[in-house]
Amino acid sequence: MATKKVALTKKDLNKAYWKFQIFAQACCSYERLQAPGFFSGMRNVIEKLYEDDPEGKIEACQRHMEFYNSEFGLVGPVILGAAIAMEEEKANGAEIDGQAISAIKTSLMGPLAGIGDTLRQGTLIPIIGSIAISLGQSGNLLAPIFYMVATLGLNWGISYTLFNKVYQSGSMFVAEFFNGNRMEKFMTMITTLGAITIGALAANTVKLSTPLEFAFGEKPLNVQTDIFDAVALNLLPFLVIMLVFWLITKKKVSINKVILGIFVVSIIGGLIGIV
Repeated sequence: MATKKVALTKKDLNKAYWKFQIFAQACCSYERLQAPGFFSGMRNVIEKLYEDDPEGKIEACQRHMEFYNSEFGLVGPVILGAAIAMEEEKANGAEIDGQAISAIKTSLMGPLAGIGDTLRQGTLIPIIGSIAISLGQSGNLLAPIFYMVATLGLNWGISYTLFNKVYQSGSMFVAEFFNGNRMEKFMTMITTLGAITIGALAANTVKLSTPLEFAFGEKPLNVQTDIFDAVALNLLPFLVIMLVFWLITKKKVSINKVILGIFVVSIIGGLIGIV
């Protein structure tokens, strides 16, 4: 145990955060998955906290090379902040067992992965992507730049804020967040917002119509306007979206095969004049 108080500086915390962001997905071990990336964020912290305690340093290194798998870009740094806060308290003499630190990580991996993936991939990226697509369709060359800057800015802004908040509050922040079914309510809100966003994005970007006409007497019957549009506007795009959803979720067809199939059907349909 260290004989003197060791305090982490803002520089130490920033170094830990950015190392974690850079290396979280850089090396996924078959045995430990994201543990090497998590340890990259903890390494300089462990070096400083246990500088005078070789045995404590070894235990901390082993502790943070245990199996780890969670979302990393948005809320994943919450786990890093909690682990750093507990390690600092432990290194300064607090009665914190190493297994308690591992337990905090293990208990947060699954719930935060669900929140992070839903919020980042199901909400933020579709919203930013829909704006970028609209800019790109109008010929604006800044569309891809906007997408990258906005995505990274929001990811880093939210995750960095959460990281520092959790470090300052320690395990109290985690206990408060999970108290009173707050996580379940938050997940319901995020899931609903993500579903609405994806639905709006699909409705605005998926385009499909057919020029087919059939001659019945003097007035031809236009399949698009007289049949599909008479039933519901944008019926064909909706049916395509539902078909893709059914193939991916129910039939477990890979996304690459679905995309290839859409290309083939679109090309053939365009050549024979049905789409």
